[in-house]
Amino acid sequence: MTVSNGDVLKVFLELVLADGTLAQNVFHMKAYFADDQTDAAVSAAVEGYIEDIYTELSTYLADDFTINPSWLQKVAWDPVGAKWAVTSLVDIFTPSFVHTNTDDPFPNQMAAVMTGNTYEPRARGRKFVMGLVETAANAGNLVTAAVVDLVAAVAVYISQVAVSTGNNLAPGVPDADSDYFRIFTDGIANTILGTMRTRKPGVGT
Repeated sequence: MTVSNGDVLKVFLELVLADGTLAQNVFHMKAYFADDQTDAAVSAAVEGYIEDIYTELSTYLADDFTINPSWLQKVAWDPVGAKWAVTSLVDIFTPSFVHTNTDDPFPNQMAAVMTGNTYEPRARGRKFVMGLVETAANAGNLVTAAVVDLVAAVAVYISQVAVSTGNNLAPGVPDADSDYFRIFTDGIANTILGTMRTRKPGVGT
């Protein structure tokens, strides 16, 4: 099987926190390919993308969570249901990155926040970075070293992912009510901690 130019992909990182809570981050990207790419090549590139984001944050990642397998899927706009729907499975892989900090972790709802902006102000990607330890922040603000790490993670989050020469995946967000996909133009690393109060258990953004 292959991934073709214009295909939109969806993948999630799922962590099992110490108390058994599932925490997810969902990522989308669109293929800008000169020619078709194998599922295996695309999967390897996407896995590396997720690992690179979290590797930038590894200094402050707690040692008490586990990493579940990630599902990489093709999605397409369904005009009948008026929503983005999964059309096929590309691959299943388990990301691997260092998380060995033994400091106390944040409460489950607390997280650092990364934002990916697009040309449409109302269309943006926002990631609540879970699994961080409390020493990453002081009085609700990330410490300087953690801000530096988050800025580096945002740079990876919004950057295109090379599969091979002339074949790249562009991270972004699909429109909620149309078949248009908006790629990221820039990003923001929020220095203030966020909360995930509005998230349902096991549901990513």
